[in-house]
Amino acid sequence: MTPPPAALLDSAAGTFLAIVVVLFLLFFWIALAFWAYRDARRRSDSVWLAVFALAVNVLPYVGLLLYVVLRPPRTMDEERALLLEEQALTEGPAEVISRPCPTCGREIELDFVICPYCRTQFARRCRACQRWLRLGWRVCPYCAEEVAAPGRGGTGQAASS
Repeated sequence: MTPPPAALLDSAAGTFLAIVVVLFLLFFWIALAFWAYRDARRRSDSVWLAVFALAVNVLPYVGLLLYVVLRPPRTMDEERALLLEEQALTEGPAEVISRPCPTCGREIELDFVICPYCRTQFARRCRACQRWLRLGWRVCPYCAEEVAAPGRGGTGQAASS
């Protein structure tokens, strides 16, 4: 048979248990007040919000619920991240200044005519106007000069218009 609750509190074990429970609730209340203060500092630079977070905790546990309802929805770090994301979306993609080499896959600049790592050639110069041409072109689009295929002898004569 279990002793009645009043008899349990009159015993030494019951008194110790009551003290432990009260101390636990007190420390938990202080920890919640500290959490609310730190959360307020993360969400705003305003000193008044931090004071409000501590003041509402005068009402144990109910004050914390009041703070959670009234606090700013996002932390300052989240606000900065959203601002950076918005700027990135409005500015559009950054200009690409490099590309992978089709042969070795290493990053090279867009205007390279030969890969400095594997020596794959991407372009050659026109003999007439000295502009860069892609390897598959048969005629220079800048001066209409016939371009000889690589490794073959070309005529080098201008195409008739």
